[in-house]
Amino acid sequence: MVNIKSKLAEFRASLQPSIRELKFSLKLLLKSPLSIIGIIIIGIFVAIAVLAPVLAPPVHRDPFKIPQDWDLYRLSSEPVPPTLEHPFGTTQMQFDVYYACIWGTVTAFRVGVTVVAAVLIIGIVIGLVAGYYGGIIDEILMRFTDIIIAFPGLILSMALVMALPNMFSLNLSSVLVIIFGVIMFLIILFKPDRRLMLITFTLFVVSLYSMHYAPLQIYMQINKLDKVMIALVLVGWPGYTRVIRGEVLRVKNEDYIEAAKASGCSDLRIIIKHIIPNAVYPVIILASLDVGSIVLSAAALSFLGLGAPPDYADWGQIIERSRAWILQGATLWQNMHAFLIPGIFIAVFVLGWNLLGDAIRDVMDPTLRRR
Repeated sequence: MVNIKSKLAEFRASLQPSIRELKFSLKLLLKSPLSIIGIIIIGIFVAIAVLAPVLAPPVHRDPFKIPQDWDLYRLSSEPVPPTLEHPFGTTQMQFDVYYACIWGTVTAFRVGVTVVAAVLIIGIVIGLVAGYYGGIIDEILMRFTDIIIAFPGLILSMALVMALPNMFSLNLSSVLVIIFGVIMFLIILFKPDRRLMLITFTLFVVSLYSMHYAPLQIYMQINKLDKVMIALVLVGWPGYTRVIRGEVLRVKNEDYIEAAKASGCSDLRIIIKHIIPNAVYPVIILASLDVGSIVLSAAALSFLGLGAPPDYADWGQIIERSRAWILQGATLWQNMHAFLIPGIFIAVFVLGWNLLGDAIRDVMDPTLRRR
């Protein structure tokens, strides 16, 4: 019994530093009114996304398909101002703006969070490899990164959306051949190991045999919004790679990294236990600030006709449907609800993420945390 009490006391004592840091972080958040506003805004949008089936019950099997008022359409195809039946009014062809804005919130979270998570993973992996190992690998990876950064992001995204096919046909065996080939190259270059080399070579030969005689083919159909997300991922990862590479170059020269190498720690252990925890904070801050800009880019692509399908619940797509009325001064005020309300949703959503990103920066950035 005494032994259990002593272990519980030790466990509580070990938690004290974490609890103190958590209290200090909450204190930093509460000191900034703008941070609180950002958290409240994102919390409201999260509630809207979670309660979307209640706030705007789906009419079609696909909840993201905007319902169309056929009774109004028989009378006129022009937008109708807000009414009790349509709180935000309708857009051209009598699509309900309220439904589009509510389910567009789900689309915004799907696009923003998915794209940022993907570019964060890709950027961290490539930046870690380039920064930690350096040499020719660093040169190859960073020159390829510079090539992508050299293109304007939105224009490159537009080109990729147009170039991506509607149906992907992927030979999984070919992918495995490339992966095991790269692993063999890295083993030979950095850490020759006969047993590991034999296993990798065996897997490489099996994959090569499968590629020629029994290919593993995967077919996947994607829609226009999926193309937008893939394009934003392919365009967005280089910025994260450069940031994490710079942090890795700074951290890997610290004394505790040299001590870990001297004690016989493997590269993988050093990267996971020492490099990542001390180098990842800047890219997490960058990711929190980048969600809003990703959603804005996706809305811009939809406005240009390259994003979501015409009847899909997406803020940029709804504004695109109002393009004709924006340029007509005679009907601008009458039909402004069709583009103003979705525009407000986009602006507030982006503002909330920017304020939340500032809050995360104040809490996680060690140069600002203890000021």
